[in-house]
Amino acid sequence: SSSAASDVYKRQRIGSLPLEERLTGRVIAENQTEIIAEVGGPVTEVFVDSGDSVEAGDPLVQIRDTEYRERLTQAEAGLQVAAAQTRQAQASLVALDNQLERIRSLTERRLETVSALEDIQVQVDVAQANVELRQAQENQARSIVEERRLELANTTVKAPIDGMVGQRSVERGQIVSANAPLFVIGDLDEVRVELLLTERMLTYIREGMSVSLYSENWPDIRFDAAVTRISPFLDSNTLRTQAYIEMENPDRMMRPGMFLNADVFYGETQDAVLIPNSAIYRHPRTGVEGVYVMSPPGTEARPVSEVDGAPAVLPAAPVQFIPIDIVASGRMSSGVEGIRQGDWVVTVGQNLLMGNTPEARARLMSWDRMEEMQRMQTRDIFDIIDAAREQRQNAAPAES
Repeated sequence: SSSAASDVYKRQRIGSLPLEERLTGRVIAENQTEIIAEVGGPVTEVFVDSGDSVEAGDPLVQIRDTEYRERLTQAEAGLQVAAAQTRQAQASLVALDNQLERIRSLTERRLETVSALEDIQVQVDVAQANVELRQAQENQARSIVEERRLELANTTVKAPIDGMVGQRSVERGQIVSANAPLFVIGDLDEVRVELLLTERMLTYIREGMSVSLYSENWPDIRFDAAVTRISPFLDSNTLRTQAYIEMENPDRMMRPGMFLNADVFYGETQDAVLIPNSAIYRHPRTGVEGVYVMSPPGTEARPVSEVDGAPAVLPAAPVQFIPIDIVASGRMSSGVEGIRQGDWVVTVGQNLLMGNTPEARARLMSWDRMEEMQRMQTRDIFDIIDAAREQRQNAAPAES
């Protein structure tokens, strides 16, 4: 007796697989920087919004500056007072210096006592120290003026670089504090993709190695790039370091903060039997990894894509589960040991073969079509399996 099942299978081939490390990369805009408020106060104006392009020096946010102008005025007045006190101390010093010279001249002619000379010398020294004190106070007041002037300038938050504005977190009327985040700015025409490497990966991943970047949101798009830089320092907590991929950003498709799949290619395997990854099946009862192998269907079989109308189900053929050893894993296929070149393996619907099914009927599918299916979302694969199960059930009465 035979059991009917609707499965997809594919002839295997011999070849080598590129050795690759599949990682997740985080996109960072070139010169990406967080814009923070350097002074606090109520926001009176917001000049830009998320998505706007700005140039270095363009105003972004205006914080109320009334208090800062008053502080600057007070600081400038304090500087004037300090400068006047310095001039006063200098004038006193000059007068005492002149007096010291007269008394020294009189002392040399024995018209004044040595004690008087010593007294005036002490007064000159005190006056000199007072001048130095006043000069220090004046410099301090000048520094305060510069600080107040900088605070006033910082009430207008300006773009430090050319780029695009994002992550707006400020509104007009909002009271912000110093160091409060306002925007993020970065150049989206170029990006850096950050990868985390373990200590083990550093033994075989090097700068300059090819990388393929892709996203589930871009089913038909891949970016080819290379590892640009690798940080030599490992984090003491995670024992990982950062690798960076610096590249152009066509049409600004890569957005800062998004995550991409990154395949880093670092070599090639020896030749092995290649099978689609979807053919590898872990037996739910034994936990053994293997494939369901079917007998060749004969020359009359044609791929599903070439059959007009409803998909053709081939005649029943023997099927068995064979354990395998995975030599190397690729993005779409794996090199394995345990089956031979030319074997036909089930790639979709292995759950329909549970229970020691001796025979099954299947549909033939090309390798390209199988890879296309592997790129589909999980929900799409489930729909295909459900359709196969329904077709098997409809075909069962006809066999009886």
